[in-house]
Amino acid sequence: MVMPSTSPAPAAPAPPAADLQRRIKWPLVAVGVFLAMLVGLLLLAVVTLFAPSPPVVGLPDDPDARAARELVRGLTPVRSGGLRFQSALLAADSSARPIAAADAWRITAAATLIERARARAPRDPRLTISMAHLDLARRRYVRAESGYRAALYFGDHCPDAHLGLGVTLALEAEIERDIVHARSLQLQAIAQFAAVRPRDEPWFAALYDRAVLLAQVGRLDEARRWAGVYFVHDPDGPWAQQLGRELRPAP
Repeated sequence: MVMPSTSPAPAAPAPPAADLQRRIKWPLVAVGVFLAMLVGLLLLAVVTLFAPSPPVVGLPDDPDARAARELVRGLTPVRSGGLRFQSALLAADSSARPIAAADAWRITAAATLIERARARAPRDPRLTISMAHLDLARRRYVRAESGYRAALYFGDHCPDAHLGLGVTLALEAEIERDIVHARSLQLQAIAQFAAVRPRDEPWFAALYDRAVLLAQVGRLDEARRWAGVYFVHDPDGPWAQQLGRELRPAP
């Protein structure tokens, strides 16, 4: 009787070298594409995190907001010879004058118009800032401060809010009876003025106010340095003359 063969089956032939290279190549290509996508997403995240956000400026294209500006654009919430103020709503004109008692109806009417605009665009920070300006004009400092801080809360760059908050804090300091708290308010105001960038519309006003407040808290060297920067751009205008008087040593 013939016994069946128990020898092992012949081994399968080895794949050709070209086929082996193909099998290795395609997974590597997929991994490379995946890694490139990860690097691109990482770069996008870094740019988004560190790139400066565009400033929040101006007023929205809203008929009530425009009507409110026409009511108060020639008015400024600070007294003559005091700090400078500038915004897209109040003191939009360079010749703006301090608010008088007879202007109360203008402020009230403008506030009503801004509230109507906010009802249509409740999340627009420009309208929040505009209402804070009007609260400042009515000497409602706590409400004005709250409005400015709300606009700045999410980290957006809002030059009008920085300037408005600085002016609000400085005016609060003038009526604060606690000397230590008053000095704290002035220092906070200086920080807000410093947050306005040179390319921002209200930079000259913030630069002027920064120099004035620095002089008031006794930091005269810094005050003169920033006043010198201001004089480069406005050497002999009315505000430059006023700043010179503010920094003149008391007799």
